[in-house]
Amino acid sequence: MAFDITATFQSMESAVQSTVTTAWPQAQAIWLQFAQTNKDILQNMAMATISGGMTTEQLQSYLADMKTTLQTQLLASEIMALAVAQAAANAALDIFWAAVNKAIGLQTT
Repeated sequence: MAFDITATFQSMESAVQSTVTTAWPQAQAIWLQFAQTNKDILQNMAMATISGGMTTEQLQSYLADMKTTLQTQLLASEIMALAVAQAAANAALDIFWAAVNKAIGLQTT
């Protein structure tokens, strides 16, 4: 299964948007900065995981850090509560995780 970083990031953005709902106009700028900073990094990690150069455990560990980073950025804007920021970060990076697993033929739960 092929991995499409552009489609994955579009789905991640939709997940953040649907999670933060009315705070989206403010959160969108944060998301765009996060995407610009991390898209190439995440693509490289996905390809390394798909090709076997990185374990799924290593990817999961890195994604946990990325969730914290995105959550912190959303909270710093003071536009949403902790629970919403956590949910938005989890939703976005869970989609990335599922896309990588699909590309390597693993079932996600």
